[in-house]
Amino acid sequence: MESLSLLRRLFWVTLLCPLDFGVSDEDCTGPKPVIDPPHLVVQYGDPAEATCSAPQHVNEIGWEATVGPKTKPGAQQLVWNVSSVTDWSLNRGVQCFTSSDDKQCITHLPITIYKNPDRVTARLIYHSGPLVEGEQYGLECKVQSVAPVSNLTVTWFRGDQEVEQQSDYTQFSIEGVQSKDVTVRTNLTIRASREDHEASYSCAAKLDLNTAEPIPDTRSKITQLEVLYKPRLFNTSGNVTIDAGGKLKLTCSAKANPRPSYQWKRDGVPLAKQDSDTLLIDPVTEASGGVYECTITNTQGQDSGQMTVKVQAKGECLALHHITSHHITLHHITLHYITSHYITLHHTLHYIT
Repeated sequence: MESLSLLRRLFWVTLLCPLDFGVSDEDCTGPKPVIDPPHLVVQYGDPAEATCSAPQHVNEIGWEATVGPKTKPGAQQLVWNVSSVTDWSLNRGVQCFTSSDDKQCITHLPITIYKNPDRVTARLIYHSGPLVEGEQYGLECKVQSVAPVSNLTVTWFRGDQEVEQQSDYTQFSIEGVQSKDVTVRTNLTIRASREDHEASYSCAAKLDLNTAEPIPDTRSKITQLEVLYKPRLFNTSGNVTIDAGGKLKLTCSAKANPRPSYQWKRDGVPLAKQDSDTLLIDPVTEASGGVYECTITNTQGQDSGQMTVKVQAKGECLALHHITSHHITLHHITLHYITSHYITLHHTLHYIT
């Protein structure tokens, strides 16, 4: 019993010093204590509890722990509990021991303390203001006060779609002691495109600890991008044939940021006061015909499109239709057809039915 008392004193010295557990079970010949549950996963600040049972009669049972150590002579079962887990040293686990006949048996209880991030943020780094199409930029995801970092994964999102890049702790920049809660930074590199204009990026931090219920991820607020890009024409009226006297409307639509300016030309000559994406001519004259070009310009560049307008004399097609639509029923018709103001044509047609 004297040696057993010495073991107890050594035990308490171990608890008072920041060392590894000092009690050994090298002399253990019987079955070891059984702990339920065999592994604890507990959220920082939550309570923790485990029960240790001796598989056979023992003189004493106890718990070695930096928080909540206890012993009980003559008992066959003993509960270890903590009302709030805030001591990161418990990550080393605790031990249950049983003593009988000057021999000691020990079972280790692993403990994983996890902490969801206090905050997750996503932002542009090394740049302020709008992005420029084609240039490369960096986004940073900052995960504050999270543990354990070895079980952390950071995922980037563009809108609701996951970006094909996941980061684990081997790619993190880590601030703090990894046995406790730390702050993590990880980056995403993008090449700005017009499709990124007004797109939203965010990141999510997730701890995977194989718990029965998955631990929810913590997601940042969105970072919305503005991208400057040159005009790109996506719609024009195309080539047009129109009667003289009609109403002509040509369109030239483009996407661009910043908002572009428009210039219209006919046969290379600029048209005054035509500075929108729509050109309106009413009424159309023969002089309205030609090749029209719209040029769209902003600070990032320009694009242009061409449309050919053909103006035909009014009534030109109707005369031909008049001739062909009556050739079966009429015996004799004299056609007096005036083609614009150039010539007068007199022609007599004879039909035999």
